[in-house]
Amino acid sequence: MATVRFNTQFPGYEILSELGRSNARILKARHLDTGDLVAIKHFALNTDPETLRRFQRESAIMTSIAHPNIVKVREVQLEAELPYIVMELIEGGSVCDLLKAQGHLDVPTTTRLGLQMAGAFRAIHAQGIVHRDVKPDNILYRPLPSGELHFLLTDFGVARLHEQSTTLTGQSLMTYEYASPEQFNDPKNVGVATDYYSLGVVLYECLTGKVPFALVDHSGIVTFMNKVLSEAPPVLTVSANGQSLGPFTPLLEGLLKKKATERLSDPDELTWLLKQAELAYLQAGRAGRVNQPTPAPTPVLEPHVVTQPQPEPLKPRVASTVKEPHSPKGIGTAKIMAFLAFALLILAGVYYITTKPNAQSTNKAGIGNSAITDQSTDSATTVAANAKPDTAAIRAQQRAEEAQRLERLRQEALIAAKKMKVKATNFKVGLFGGIKQLQLQLSNPTNLNFTYVVVQVNYIKDGGGLYKTETVYFNHVEPNSSPIQTAPDSDRGTKVTCKVLRYESPDIPQNSDSLATATESLN
Repeated sequence: MATVRFNTQFPGYEILSELGRSNARILKARHLDTGDLVAIKHFALNTDPETLRRFQRESAIMTSIAHPNIVKVREVQLEAELPYIVMELIEGGSVCDLLKAQGHLDVPTTTRLGLQMAGAFRAIHAQGIVHRDVKPDNILYRPLPSGELHFLLTDFGVARLHEQSTTLTGQSLMTYEYASPEQFNDPKNVGVATDYYSLGVVLYECLTGKVPFALVDHSGIVTFMNKVLSEAPPVLTVSANGQSLGPFTPLLEGLLKKKATERLSDPDELTWLLKQAELAYLQAGRAGRVNQPTPAPTPVLEPHVVTQPQPEPLKPRVASTVKEPHSPKGIGTAKIMAFLAFALLILAGVYYITTKPNAQSTNKAGIGNSAITDQSTDSATTVAANAKPDTAAIRAQQRAEEAQRLERLRQEALIAAKKMKVKATNFKVGLFGGIKQLQLQLSNPTNLNFTYVVVQVNYIKDGGGLYKTETVYFNHVEPNSSPIQTAPDSDRGTKVTCKVLRYESPDIPQNSDSLATATESLN
């Protein structure tokens, strides 16, 4: 793709492409000296000098803030032919893009967004800066190796410029829907609470897929403003998986209070309520799964066997009166005796046939019970013996799968941990060498807690050789934080270099082959 140079408008930068347009044009560029990729946002300003001076002052403060959840402002040029701001480039996209693609965000991702915005608010509000335009377009994200998203707040103070240069109907519809009540009825007294209200709207939309109050078109602006100023937001219903979002109701009610003085506007309270809501939501989901009624098993129908009727055995018919045939006496008696013997034989057979099943039943009902018990015991023993190898195999497979899962999480966490960086932010060099008041800033852009992080500091002599090495410990490093630590002074040296040497994190799963703590070295 061919690049276009706008050196006359943006000296020192090579324009690569256009990233988008909203209230300004956003360009992707490369800094010619360093090769860094940046985002340049330029816009036409039509406002009063006082507002420009205020924005210039706030922009200067923003260039000094280094926070993992704030897009770094590198340069502000309001006196140029095309006024512009140079920021670090975030390749992922915006929350607005996520909502357009997915409709809503899941609860863990929404909670993560809220927690990271609380950290960003803590940093900018402490410097007296009110964002004024918190909305999905101004919250960017970058994907982490773990699959989670890391959120960053951008576009500070731009809304204030447009407040002075446009009418109400000249602002964007998206700004309307995320604006606080005081931005409509008392714009001169907008303060910190405004950013919390706007974040409440963002969280509401992330959970439900829609804003509390939507502006359909310009003709309904009065109706829309009345709703924002007087009506309560619609009650939260259920998430995409059918689970109630009720645990988040107290949090959002606190953020969306009409009066700024009654609104939740403390980052620590916001953090606590977010974690509490997520925990209650997860516990309710787990309880629902446990208490869910087990469906009745489908009855198994036995095959219907049609039994053909069996013919009854023929019974011999015995004459009650035997008449001697008219034959000679000797021959007639012999025939009679033979017939009687044959009849007795038939009767004996019939008796045997009819009495044998009863004997068998008696045998089964009597002494046969012990045989049946022994047979059942043998069968149970056989089944149990056959089941043991299967159970052992299943457990072994489960252990292997769990070990693989933990190792995968461990590797992802280790990759994320390597994104920690440390830099020397400030120090003094003596007249004859020597480094004093060295400040080290550690940047932890991950979602991991660290028990400690060890940093190695090298003091470099004027000639370029190494004078000495010191180690500095950062204890209890929280996720997405940038703690500062003072390094030891040196009586020699004019430059310093530093790097993360090793760390320990309870969030990094232990290696299955070792029982040691999750301590990693970068050497």
